[in-house]
Amino acid sequence: MGLSSAFLGLLFLSGTLGLTTSPTRGRLHCYTCSFAKPCYPVLTECREDEVCGVSVGTSEQNKDVIERKGCLPRAQCPLLGHTTYWSRSYTLQHQCCEQDLCNTAASQRPPSLPLMTLLPLAAIFGWRVHIVL
Repeated sequence: MGLSSAFLGLLFLSGTLGLTTSPTRGRLHCYTCSFAKPCYPVLTECREDEVCGVSVGTSEQNKDVIERKGCLPRAQCPLLGHTTYWSRSYTLQHQCCEQDLCNTAASQRPPSLPLMTLLPLAAIFGWRVHIVL
């Protein structure tokens, strides 16, 4: 029996006995930050049973909205949660995703049109750029 035949026999035997290593799914890497504003996200490695998530909380009193990012247990994703932040009660809704760094998007609204118009003007005057018409 040649070396290659012995190698193939060993592979067959290990597969039959369940000794092969199946590719395991790695742990996800997600952004994490607390309810504090602004959010300065930190890269975090989740546990094996966790996914990336964004938890958005709405207060019952005055409809304030808070948001945090981080690793969440997979089973928690479809459930509503509750938390207290700065002495206010919030109902949490979780948005989960299962890819590295997929919880990067914030639920913030894009800047308004007047602000988008003023930003280039502020840059022009701040850099003392002269526009020739």
